[in-house]
Amino acid sequence: MATPREHIEEIRTKKFKIGEEPDPKNEDLHHAVNYLSAELYAKDVHFLMELIQNAEDNEYAEGVQPSLEFVITSRDITNTGAPATLLAFNNEKGVFSKKCRVHLQYWTLHQERPT
Repeated sequence: MATPREHIEEIRTKKFKIGEEPDPKNEDLHHAVNYLSAELYAKDVHFLMELIQNAEDNEYAEGVQPSLEFVITSRDITNTGAPATLLAFNNEKGVFSKKCRVHLQYWTLHQERPT
């Protein structure tokens, strides 16, 4: 069974082709989705509220005080060409395959890409 890190890397490369040459069809679709999602997340606060809501919905071990921390780096640690990276940390039970896919789909839809 793959580790959580290996699972995320597999999704990034196989599903989203991160780190590979861009596919023009995917780029067109990405721009269309960005245009549509811009109306839903016209304000940055909506995006952050969604992340907070996700943390509230997570499962935590018994007796653990839930925590959530945001860190903004000035580096592109995802190697996607972004000018910075937003990291979200919390102490939920763990990463599960289904949750990983849902969160990565969400992040991909709301990630800024160069035009």
